[in-house]
Amino acid sequence: MNTLIKLATAVPAIALLGACSTMTPAPSTPTTVPSESVTTLAYDRMAPARYTCTDNSQVMAKQSINKQQVMVTATLPKVGWSQQPILLNGDVQGNTASYVNESNPEVIYAWHMQDDKGILAMKWADGKEYQVNCKI
Repeated sequence: MNTLIKLATAVPAIALLGACSTMTPAPSTPTTVPSESVTTLAYDRMAPARYTCTDNSQVMAKQSINKQQVMVTATLPKVGWSQQPILLNGDVQGNTASYVNESNPEVIYAWHMQDDKGILAMKWADGKEYQVNCKI
């Protein structure tokens, strides 16, 4: 949980650093362990929020009712993803929500939302990073 808090607070810094990056990552398919691939939390029946992102990407995000999880479906052409689902765990502080999935030892996924903006960031074990900035 301590790592989750540290990463959640680092997402804005990662966003700023990543905005300067021109590195295009190799395609990657997220793999998760069962604890972060299946949810026991309740989700309402409303449609997920649709975000339009940089790099012609698109993210659909839906928070659990208790705001402790988010289901993200990402289409990221530069990474080779088409409607790739990712389940992330986290929390909401005020109007800012930060979620992380670090179950894959090869890559950490982070989704950060504030008002009508979002950032989907990935950091691979070899140090490569990629992110898209999104807006509803």
